[in-house]
Amino acid sequence: MEEARALGEMNANMVLLGFLIIIVCQDIVAVTAFKRSVRKGILCAVVPGYILFHASCEESRRVKPWIGWLVGLGVMLMGFMR
Repeated sequence: MEEARALGEMNANMVLLGFLIIIVCQDIVAVTAFKRSVRKGILCAVVPGYILFHASCEESRRVKPWIGWLVGLGVMLMGFMR
């Protein structure tokens, strides 16, 4: 019983961690998108999957935070598995 409770808490922490990674990376992309266009910045901040579309359209040599977004999504999905 104790082991199942610990596993459930770990899964909840992984979901929370993945969600926080997604939010941080999404906000980084939104800030850079706001510098180019207000419409794209709002879409990046509000629509979760839009940053993947924005990243595919915008070529930059900077570190790509959308990779972090995908990592956060993976961590969050692993938290949902039992």
